[in-house]
Amino acid sequence: MSNSSLLLDLVCAQRRRIPVILALLVAMGLFLAFSAVFVGPGDRTYPILVLDAVLVGGAFVFFGVTHWYCTRRAMDE
Repeated sequence: MSNSSLLLDLVCAQRRRIPVILALLVAMGLFLAFSAVFVGPGDRTYPILVLDAVLVGGAFVFFGVTHWYCTRRAMDE
């Protein structure tokens, strides 16, 4: 068994917890959108807002694709 297959088995074993993580990321995105109303491009906190948006968006894409892949993999077995 290769290392990547072992890693995928470990990640897909946690498939039931991924929707909770996605829900938390959606909540974080809503809070981020709320704070974007009060922060403008000239503020000192604007780079933190952009960095946070990139991290939340990237995590949402990662966990969304992971959930999709693990669900498809479980259906194939």
